[in-house]
Amino acid sequence: MGAVADAYAGCRLRIGVLVRGLGAEAASRPVAACPGWSVADVVSHLAGVVDDAVHGRLDGVTTAPWTAAQVEARRGRPLADVVEEWDEQAPHFESLLDAVGEAGHQAVTDVVTHEHDLRAALDAPDARTSDAVGIGVRFVALHVAEAARSLGHPLRVEVAGGPAVGPDDAAVVLRGERFELLRAMTGRRTAAQLRRLAWEGDPEGVLAAFTHGPFRPPVEPVEGSTD
Repeated sequence: MGAVADAYAGCRLRIGVLVRGLGAEAASRPVAACPGWSVADVVSHLAGVVDDAVHGRLDGVTTAPWTAAQVEARRGRPLADVVEEWDEQAPHFESLLDAVGEAGHQAVTDVVTHEHDLRAALDAPDARTSDAVGIGVRFVALHVAEAARSLGHPLRVEVAGGPAVGPDDAAVVLRGERFELLRAMTGRRTAAQLRRLAWEGDPEGVLAAFTHGPFRPPVEPVEGSTD
């Protein structure tokens, strides 16, 4: 497998270790970053994405009804069974990820984002420097920079130890560590938290770019941030 497949598999295996032995209380714990979903629901979504992709059920892909159906189809099943389903089907899914370009990076972004949603809900921080975090932050940085450009406020995102995204002469520059920027650009930081990031220039014009695709800043904090 290639780097993208390895990054996805790493997230999957870490999530399996994290959740497989959870009791009912922990499995039903709310995940603040995914309103209305529990720990078990997030894992059901991840297993459901792979099941739908493997079987070609892609109508409405990434929409709320598509993801809701994944959760409902697995409601009431033991969490360990859902993890087993995911593990059984994922190797074929993962084998395709390096060949499908942006869609593979999107899959890694989804799984690593939810890995850390689950870690926040279970108070189990770890793996913040994984390869998946690096793939995810570049994927979302490209989308945020493009959204900022379309708003008429060019933005450059400079990731510590990683690639920069956006024009060299942008009036606004955002700098930070990979994990914190990933969380900021995937709707896991409030507008107030975004303003406390390491900015050069006035960020007000580019904050609207943090609402892109399925992501938007929450009204209330869903977890702490490294201010």
